[in-house]
Amino acid sequence: MSLREISILLLVCLIWGFHFVVIKTAVGVMPPMFYAAIRMVLVAAILSRFLKWRKGEMRFVLIGGVCIGALNYALMFTGLKFATASAAAIAIELNVPFSTLLAFLFLGDRPGLPRIIGISLAFAGVAVIALGGESGGGSGEHVGLGVGLVAAGAFSEAVGAVIVKRTTAFKPHELLAWFSLVGAVTLSAMTLIFEEGQLDAFQHSDKLFLAGAILYSALGASLFGHTAYYWLLQRLPISVVAPSVLLTTICAVFFGVLLMGDPFGLRMMVGGFMTLCGVGVVLLRNVKKQAKNDALVAPQGEGA
Repeated sequence: MSLREISILLLVCLIWGFHFVVIKTAVGVMPPMFYAAIRMVLVAAILSRFLKWRKGEMRFVLIGGVCIGALNYALMFTGLKFATASAAAIAIELNVPFSTLLAFLFLGDRPGLPRIIGISLAFAGVAVIALGGESGGGSGEHVGLGVGLVAAGAFSEAVGAVIVKRTTAFKPHELLAWFSLVGAVTLSAMTLIFEEGQLDAFQHSDKLFLAGAILYSALGASLFGHTAYYWLLQRLPISVVAPSVLLTTICAVFFGVLLMGDPFGLRMMVGGFMTLCGVGVVLLRNVKKQAKNDALVAPQGEGA
């Protein structure tokens, strides 16, 4: 790896890791789906010129877009109201085990014993965190709810990845454009149906902070993060790039503890270690299966 490639890889991990702190802070003052909708509207507007309609392929892209561009954010951002940035960053890593299980069910990718052990360890680690009151961002009884919602968001993203795997006609930036558009429309409808007080929250918010948070989410985490990640995939072996998602989680935990005072007691340490070890085993084994199923090593864990 060149110094430039190492620098960009570390920068992506830092941006995605810090994004959990940005989201956690933003959903503390704004309805989460409303914030996500604004973010996706901005990304969709920027990427609108890349919207290409390809006949016979769109049903996979549109359905996948609902999972990857809307439901995952609605669930994860709402979960961050109850779980800390640290706990959410660990829970979102379940995307990797979920993707592996779905690939087994629908893509015929049979996991061996090491991946089965890794999957079990990852789920057990998140369960340890969800059952511990010290990892919550609100009252203790809602900790499990927050972590569960984030995990559900990871599952939605994994489902979307399997669906989108059925089409190969789109380039990564074209997929991101469609996901953003579908997400903007779907999240706008969801915030109108399921949330209230959006305008009041906007009027009483710190406009400078809100603008910065939205720009960070849209330009930093989404546009730069994904563009840089795919640029790295084109230049480096997948075995080097894919495991970087674990560094993203470590960065998120570090920022959460340092900047937001996230509690980091024994239960968080044990649960986080179990999850990251389990995900690491699954991810490294998935890398070896790359030729059979690219969806298993799509970007994970950035909260974007």
